[in-house]
Amino acid sequence: MSSLPAYQHGHSQAILACHTTRSATNDMSFLVPHVKPGMSILDVGCGPGSITLGFAESVGPRGKVVGLDLGQRAIATANGLAKERGIENSEFLVGNVYSLPFPDESFDIVYCHQVLTHCLAKDGGPVAALKEMRRVCKAGGIVAPREGITNTGRNYPELPGLEQSMEWLVQRVYKNGGEVDPGARLHEFAEKAGFEKEKMRFKVGLSMWMTPEGGLFVPLAGRIKGWRRLLIQICVVLTERLSYGSNWTARTSEPEFLERAMEAGIENASKEEQIKMIQAWQAWTETDGAWRYAK
Repeated sequence: MSSLPAYQHGHSQAILACHTTRSATNDMSFLVPHVKPGMSILDVGCGPGSITLGFAESVGPRGKVVGLDLGQRAIATANGLAKERGIENSEFLVGNVYSLPFPDESFDIVYCHQVLTHCLAKDGGPVAALKEMRRVCKAGGIVAPREGITNTGRNYPELPGLEQSMEWLVQRVYKNGGEVDPGARLHEFAEKAGFEKEKMRFKVGLSMWMTPEGGLFVPLAGRIKGWRRLLIQICVVLTERLSYGSNWTARTSEPEFLERAMEAGIENASKEEQIKMIQAWQAWTETDGAWRYAK
């Protein structure tokens, strides 16, 4: 196995702040009904740990949740968040999905949130990642990836700078050898990873950012049965526009956003284009009735 690169989007302050707004209730709502007290859960690619800690609260003191991420900065943030919330049944480790540091059948649930898109072809891609997640999942347990279909995203108003910022992300993933639309191919990856077709369950949902404040989530998943079940969700959440837009304004403002685009060889990567993106996200955030959705 080749040495692994850093997370493609990086672990800048803006990225971590954006990811900290995620929660088990909103961003993994399809999995919530399957989480029971006393369970052991592994969060692969946990980032700052906000989803991980939500599940730690759900499994209670008899349960345990482990978060694993490539980034030292992400793990430090997660440990700080756990201490701040007084959660003691969680553990955060630096590691990667291709070589999980756990014995076979260690966890009742193994899940990831938008991780497979960053699994590079040269390292085995999403199939190798799912094989390893399957290995550490107990018989009768659940492997639950939540992945997106990037190219289905739409914005209103349709500001060119918004589309351009998303295109930079897509091109960067593509040029680095990642999977741009893993949500559209999860069934294929899962079967190649050894999951049986009849024991897979797929749910397609919609993420929509529009309300100026507050949020609403709609759980879509039903009850499933099977050995090492594969439960998959492709996004479901209606959440606030202001927070999302502010995070993206900060994210596109960072020098690293342009640097990574230039490193990937994106043709129109320039300071001028970056400024247009920042201005577009500011305008979108301040526009009443603005929305964005993605599958």
